Amino acid sequence: MAQSDEQTIIIRRSEESEDHGHHGGAWKVAYADFMTAMMAFFLLLWILAASDEEKLRGLADYFSPSLSQSGGKGDGLLDGTVLAAEGVLSGTDGAATPVQLPSFGQENPLAVFDSRLRDESPTPAEQVAAQAEAEAEAEAEAAAALDTLEMARAREAWAAAQDRLEQQIAEDIANTVGLETLAEHLEFKRRDDGLEIQIVDRTGRSMFNSGSARIPERTRHLLEVVAGSLAELPNEITIAGHTDSLRFQNGGPYSNWELSADRANATRRVLVENGVNQLRITRISGLADTEPLDGISADAAENRRISIMVVYPMGQDAPLRRPIP
Repeated sequence: MAQSDEQTIIIRRSEESEDHGHHGGAWKVAYADFMTAMMAFFLLLWILAASDEEKLRGLADYFSPSLSQSGGKGDGLLDGTVLAAEGVLSGTDGAATPVQLPSFGQENPLAVFDSRLRDESPTPAEQVAAQAEAEAEAEAEAAAALDTLEMARAREAWAAAQDRLEQQIAEDIANTVGLETLAEHLEFKRRDDGLEIQIVDRTGRSMFNSGSARIPERTRHLLEVVAGSLAELPNEITIAGHTDSLRFQNGGPYSNWELSADRANATRRVLVENGVNQLRITRISGLADTEPLDGISADAAENRRISIMVVYPMGQDAPLRRPIP
């Protein structure tokens, strides 16, 4: 009896599962997009409420420049304006009239930034800039015209001075006993950079002995007359020697290059000895046979010469100051 009253106590333990599943976060992204859209919507409403009708119409025309507005036919909510494509004919009395659309900024985009290209009056700052630009252009044109006039006057003065110099040298040779026959050895050549005085050999009559840089007495007398005409001039002087194309028979190192340079230097010494300031002689060169007067004959007499250049600096008021009676 006592044994039947005892009951076995069974304790049942149940383990609860901790896996409750994962909650997704996609709703957060959707909610953020919704809040952004609502903020933009309310911002648009605020802008529309704060702007008047004229500004709104200008804003609409700005974003649709190729469209024109025509009156609508609706009532109530449908009343308003209708956007029509370019070229559509519109009118209120049934007559077809073409719509003229503004072309501002389409043909020339720079017109947006320059009032001179628009149908507007220039601003005061633009007026001042335009006036200054016009004055600068006028001054530049006047200066160019003045330079041209001064250059023309300088060339006329130089041409007259060349005439006087040639006449003076010719008269001095004609008045010097024993030099009458040497006048044919003297040539004048007018160039843009000066007057070139050339002492040239003639067939059968040479101004230098063959292959020698020593100046004969007849050539020295002629150079003395030329030096007397050049002594009082302020112009710079360059001297160049020229030879024919014949080579030395001995075949030594002495060539036409050395010969032409030595003859030019000998000419310099005669000019300096007869009153020409040595500081005015700026260059002496030997050109051998590189600049012949006669390019056909290798032994042409006129290729053997001395060139004395009276340099004319452009713009000099009085290139030749020596008074010539």
